[in-house]
Amino acid sequence: MSAGERYGPVTARLGSPDPRVREAAARAAAEVVWAPQEERKWASALVAAALREEDADALAAQVDALPCVEPALDDAELDLLVHRCAKSPVLDRLLERAGRLTVHDAPDPVGDLTRVVVRCLRGAPRRGTVLRTPRRSWVRIERIEGPLTDLDVLTPVRTARLTLSGPGTRDLAVGDVLDGDPGSRAHAAGLRSPDPRVRDLAADETRDWPDSWQPEVGRYLCGALAMAAVREQDHGALEAQLNALNELSRFLEEPALAVLRTLDRAALPEVLREYLDDLLEEEGPR
Repeated sequence: MSAGERYGPVTARLGSPDPRVREAAARAAAEVVWAPQEERKWASALVAAALREEDADALAAQVDALPCVEPALDDAELDLLVHRCAKSPVLDRLLERAGRLTVHDAPDPVGDLTRVVVRCLRGAPRRGTVLRTPRRSWVRIERIEGPLTDLDVLTPVRTARLTLSGPGTRDLAVGDVLDGDPGSRAHAAGLRSPDPRVRDLAADETRDWPDSWQPEVGRYLCGALAMAAVREQDHGALEAQLNALNELSRFLEEPALAVLRTLDRAALPEVLREYLDDLLEEEGPR
């Protein structure tokens, strides 16, 4: 049964009156690499399930499944998730990655640091979050000052004064938008580009810093790379995708391996067969 054929039955189980069935459905959703056209359906279904969930274990399973469709989450869903009372490090990291702030007032340099008033547009950045500036530099949040007290996290529509460090503080300006890590969002878009050169570059970028990926992002990227590989017609881009999977092999788990097993090994050039065999831990022809 294809992922699309599974969509109806599993989403129906997300609405079951039995919390154990809802929990199992969410865990099943996390064990599939969803095709691009299915990700949006799953993002909507999982968010809707999490927002109405009252059972702690089922809610944890639904939240833990969200990174498998993270690039498909829209801003409105992210905003709703910020206010969902779930004690989940996975959700915290997802919302931190989605963080987006706009600079509200002129920055105030203080030694090596900069103080600046910002408004949160999306996600939930926290102390220690690294954000990208419009000029491709970065800043790190050292302190969040609310109206009455310091905050650990900044949520949408709130305004606060931040103390920032990093090279990007030197050229901040009013109106600048600071973004969290685009991670899987940006790379997934590149892997689905109609241009093989863009797909090649996106695959290369996923492996540039393999130690920097959080586990749930690494697993998603392996799935996205595997899905791209089975559809790839350009051998150069395919080599980049398989090479990236080798670099990210610590995150490579059964959902992505199941996709890779559908590759037609016999149709590949010898060097690409070797890449595939390494990934599948096989030796010689099948």
